[in-house]
Amino acid sequence: MIYFLRHGSTDWNENLNNEGKKDPKCQGRYDLHLNDKGKKQALEAKEELNGIKFDRIICSPLIRAKETLSIAYEGTAPIIYDNRIIERDFGEFEGLTRSEFNFNSFWNI
Repeated sequence: MIYFLRHGSTDWNENLNNEGKKDPKCQGRYDLHLNDKGKKQALEAKEELNGIKFDRIICSPLIRAKETLSIAYEGTAPIIYDNRIIERDFGEFEGLTRSEFNFNSFWNI
């Protein structure tokens, strides 16, 4: 069985625009810490994963992924930090909100 766990929320995931509406920023390879919501999400994942034995864990080397893993997992399986599963690089769009560039077209490049 293979399990996938996405990192918890960061401040950029929860960014609000001038109207107070959620407008996430593209964080790609920008190395952000989890916010309080992200830490809570990781704790919830821990409850879901409780009792599952893992043979190995492969994790992105980004801080948000490492923090999620450190909260959600307390086992003894070897952890491999692998650059091949790091987030996509948004380049010049890093830190921009999805409304500040054509986000959907970017993903179709």
